[in-house]
Amino acid sequence: MKRVLLAGFMGDNNSAKVILDKCSARLPKLYLENDSNTCASQMQAAVVEHYDLILILGQKPDVKAVYIERMGRSSTSEFQTSFDFSDFAQHLKASGYSVKISDNAGNYLCNHVYYHGLKDIYETNIPTEMLFVHIPYLKNILDTAHLADAFTDYLLNY
Repeated sequence: MKRVLLAGFMGDNNSAKVILDKCSARLPKLYLENDSNTCASQMQAAVVEHYDLILILGQKPDVKAVYIERMGRSSTSEFQTSFDFSDFAQHLKASGYSVKISDNAGNYLCNHVYYHGLKDIYETNIPTEMLFVHIPYLKNILDTAHLADAFTDYLLNY
């Protein structure tokens, strides 16, 4: 079995944390602090642990779809995930979710942690793949347990 890490931002009303809490205890989890320097350091520490895949969850306002983010950006550079997410996208669709592919991970913490994680992987040449997934706010998720099960099933069989 490959080594996977599921990460998401903290906060009681944060859909990423709620889904993270509901995913199987058999999955290693990382709760990211809502601070740009701290979450970048947390991700840097996770990258050097040599996971095969790090999947990061964040919440996206005013959407009902799951957004798979292809890249993280800074003002001067960008890094694209090397992870072939086509099977993952199909799994989410088969689980009943609308899936969008995006090249805009946002302007704040989500993009920041993704950019720095991808940058660390690229610069250290560590064979870890990383993917950032935006999920809707809690009010736009019909069944949080079902969404958590979709992530758990995919990651435990990855």
